[in-house]
Amino acid sequence: MSKIHIKLLSENALAHMKKNIDVITKKIQENEDNKWIYSEFPEKMFIEKKYEIDDFKIIDNPESKDKEIDLTNSITIFNSLKVLPRYVLTDERFWLWLHLEKFYNEVKSMMTVKGTSTVLDHWMHKQGTRRGLMFGVLSRCYYRVAFTVDESLTNKYELTKWVIENPERFRNLTWRSFSSEEHLVRGIIKGEKKAIDENPSLEKNDIYPEIAKYVSIIGSVRLLDVISEEDIAEMICSKTKELLA
Repeated sequence: MSKIHIKLLSENALAHMKKNIDVITKKIQENEDNKWIYSEFPEKMFIEKKYEIDDFKIIDNPESKDKEIDLTNSITIFNSLKVLPRYVLTDERFWLWLHLEKFYNEVKSMMTVKGTSTVLDHWMHKQGTRRGLMFGVLSRCYYRVAFTVDESLTNKYELTKWVIENPERFRNLTWRSFSSEEHLVRGIIKGEKKAIDENPSLEKNDIYPEIAKYVSIIGSVRLLDVISEEDIAEMICSKTKELLA
């Protein structure tokens, strides 16, 4: 497989995009391909970096409706990008290169651009680093796998598949400060899944915000980062069963 250098959107281009967001949004809505970006944005638009990755493709998935394709794309994105340092993976300019140049058509298809809020929230991470990454069209695909892949399982993507089937199982956790601890997020999801698997007919989405609040309460009296994955899984399994009842 061929190697490619990653790119970042330049600071000048990012500033232009923010200043002209209404125009940019209209261009995205009206153009089926991305040829317009090379005349709309100031040069140099993309800055090539030293890091190399295996070139890769993703499958078109209109409105991300096909969960199996969503899973496949998420795994592909994660495995292709996991070699990159965290500072790149949290930089909106990196994801904007993927959105605007490498996967423009796929990103447009995955989420219809209804207005400027779609571009700001899901292309540009307006919500800030933590929430923005979990809102991003492609970045959320990466982080759903990063937080759920489990080498100890026969199918290491078992938890990934579970959260993609119902995003509420994962979404509320990612907005909390403890979401930077991958073992905690993975343990929480394991606990949720165990309880739900035992009582599938009782699942309701309103339990998931309560679980996130419960973890925050635990964090007010204990250091979350020293709680093991197994211990938090047990605690969350018990709490989930309580909420289901």
